[in-house]
Amino acid sequence: MGANITNFIGIDISKSQIDIALIKNNDKTEIIPAVFENNANGMKVLTKFLEETHKLDLTQSIFCMEYTGIYNRCILEYLTEKQCLIWLEMPVQIIKSMGLQRGKSDSIDAKKIANYAYMHREDAKIWHPRRAVVNEIHELLSLRERLITSRNMLQVPIDEMKSIGDKKTAALLQSNCKLSLSAIAKNLENINKKLNDIVNSDENIKKLYELSTSVPGIGMITALAAICYTNEHKSYNQGKQLACYVGVAPFEHSSGSSVKGRNRISHMANKPLKKLLHLGAMAAIKSNGELKAYYVRKVSEGKNKMSVLNAIRNKMILRLTAVIKRGTPYQQQYCGVNC
Repeated sequence: MGANITNFIGIDISKSQIDIALIKNNDKTEIIPAVFENNANGMKVLTKFLEETHKLDLTQSIFCMEYTGIYNRCILEYLTEKQCLIWLEMPVQIIKSMGLQRGKSDSIDAKKIANYAYMHREDAKIWHPRRAVVNEIHELLSLRERLITSRNMLQVPIDEMKSIGDKKTAALLQSNCKLSLSAIAKNLENINKKLNDIVNSDENIKKLYELSTSVPGIGMITALAAICYTNEHKSYNQGKQLACYVGVAPFEHSSGSSVKGRNRISHMANKPLKKLLHLGAMAAIKSNGELKAYYVRKVSEGKNKMSVLNAIRNKMILRLTAVIKRGTPYQQQYCGVNC
């Protein structure tokens, strides 16, 4: 990041408000707090606070925040329109950098983020907004997941009644859910068709999709989710980096010369993408392929089943980033030892 950045604004975002902490002119001794509404009016007040009250040159400022999904939308649109430098960071990176911290509140979190941005300013990762087509894919994937959740909420009780032999209750539930389940099935079919149309209509999305789905275990939904969460594989283009983001990279727990148990994975991860990779890994070990053979071999050696599944998820990510970087589809015979 350029040496002309002298102002660091840490932002903690909730549904109704944003808390900010301002480190002005590289003066870390006095952090200025403020709170604004998380809406268009709040953004106007924020502008006045920064540009009029504190005379900030926004070209010499960086705004650092954690990704919180839909709650980020208002301020990201505002800062993008103002052509500000935006740094979206993984929560785990900020937490790890702070060490042991006492106290928890939105204002305290904003100060932690401002301090993090100041301390790690040379390693700042500038965020760039996703293209409209990627946002459209993301919204469709989110809607698809909500529909699947609704379908399961209706279907599971029916299946449970059938499993215990209560056919009468199962039939009663089925008859009263039939129209809803049918409508959900139709909606899911339409979403899948729309996603397929989008893939075929955008050259870059189509190329990334074809490369991604060439990797065993990665299907349409996982491929598109990865495209969205990595901003077309620009945010996380290294295998280990993406594995950490998803939460499948194992970390050793040790102290001095002692290793405290087996390697573990972080629970601070992109859980939707992690879930999709898990489903892909489960499908892969059920089909006749080298991932199934790998799973059977490792389990027969006494390895923990979940650890082996996580290793498969890790392989999938390494292969995914490799084919994207290389620009050619996955081919088993050319796979190196690290993929």
